[in-house]
Amino acid sequence: MAIGKSLAVAILAASPCIAMTGSARAELPPQFTVWQDFAAIVAMRDFPERLGVVDRIERIGVGRFNIYGGNCAILATVVREPAKSPDGRPMPGPSRIVRVDLGEKQCKS
Repeated sequence: MAIGKSLAVAILAASPCIAMTGSARAELPPQFTVWQDFAAIVAMRDFPERLGVVDRIERIGVGRFNIYGGNCAILATVVREPAKSPDGRPMPGPSRIVRVDLGEKQCKS
């Protein structure tokens, strides 16, 4: 029993060191990130000009949305970058939206 207990203590003692070896990230809960991505998509002015009236916006993956208008769709991808300190080094904190990339208009015949 003493060996198991001492092993558990050793693992717990080493765990902060193990956790600190990776890069620090502190992302917001997923629902907040999804809402930020959706807001960035809705704020864009490019796709209504290219697509016309928007019927729906469908989330298809992390940071990826299909925007539908009639029988056409455009894929929008939200590009994020991790938090950085003023000198450019990675730091803990939520990522930020850098840009939204729009794909080509795809229409069904």
